[in-house]
Amino acid sequence: MSKKKKLNISEKIKSYEETVRFAEMSIGAKKLLVITLAASIIGFFLGALVDITLAILIPLVIIDIGIGMPFFLARRKVRKIETALPDMLHHMSTTLKTGGTVEVALEEASRVDYGPITKGIKRMLSDIREGSTFERAFKEFAIASRSELLEKTAMIIITARKSGGGLVDTLTAMSEDIRALERLRAERRTKTLLQFLFIVVAGCFVAPFVFGVVKSVLTILVSVGGAGTGNGLIARFDLIFKVYLIMESALTTLAAVQVREGSMSKAVIYIPILVLITYVIYVIVASQFLVVLGGTTTGVGTTVAALLL
Repeated sequence: MSKKKKLNISEKIKSYEETVRFAEMSIGAKKLLVITLAASIIGFFLGALVDITLAILIPLVIIDIGIGMPFFLARRKVRKIETALPDMLHHMSTTLKTGGTVEVALEEASRVDYGPITKGIKRMLSDIREGSTFERAFKEFAIASRSELLEKTAMIIITARKSGGGLVDTLTAMSEDIRALERLRAERRTKTLLQFLFIVVAGCFVAPFVFGVVKSVLTILVSVGGAGTGNGLIARFDLIFKVYLIMESALTTLAAVQVREGSMSKAVIYIPILVLITYVIYVIVASQFLVVLGGTTTGVGTTVAALLL
C-alpha cells in the first residue's frame, strides 16, 4: 500500500514537472514548490498577527497561485494552439492545392508565426528528417500539445492520408469547422460576460459590504442598549457572518465560472482569491464603517437606534 502511494506521489510530481516545462516557465518545478511553501509559511505568520482566518486564507491563496499557475499557463498555451490551428490547416491546404506534399505544406506552415503551434511543427519536421514517419511524428506532436482538438485533427489527417482520400478537402473542412467552433466559444464568452460580472460582484463584493454594515449596526445597537451579554452576541453573529460569506463566495465563484467557461474545474485557481477578497471587504467594512460615518459609536448609535425604533 505504501509503495502504491509512493508511486502515485512520484507520478504526480513528474506530471507537475511536465506541466511546468510545457508552460515554459523560467523556474523549475521543485524550486517553485519550495518558494510557494516558504511564502505560504510567511503568509501564515503575517495573517496570524491580524486574524486566525487570514492566517488560513493567505497561505491557501499563495499555495493556490504558486501551484496552480503552471496549469493556468498550460491551459492558456493550449488555447493559443487551438486558436491558431484553423489558420495553420488552411495554410497547409493552400500549399497542397499548388501540388506540394504534406511535408512541404508543413515546412511552409512552419515559416509563419502561429504561436506555440509553430514550435511543434518545427519539432515534428525535425523528427521526420531524423527518420520518423509522418504519422508517428504528427501523433507525438498532437499528444505533446495537450490539445484534444489537435489530437482529433491529427487522427483525421493521418487516416485521410493513409486511405488516399481528399486531404485538401479534409483540411479545408476541418479549418472551417474549427473556426465555427471558435466563433461559438467567443460568442458564449461575450454573451455571458454580464452574468459573470453580476454574480461575482454581487456575491464577492456587495454581500460582504452589506454584512459588514449589518455587523456595525448590531455593534451600535448593543453599545446603546448596554446589554451585558452584547459582546458575546456580536461575536456569535460575527462568526456566523464569516462562515456564511466564505461558503457563499466559494459557491458563487463556482457558479460564475460555470456560466463563463462551462466547467467548474477552472474555478479552482479563483476560489481562494475571491474568498480572501470577500473576507477582507467584510472585515474592513465591519470595523471601519463607523469611522467612515465620521461619528463616535455612541453618537451614531443613538441616531441609528432612534431611526430604527
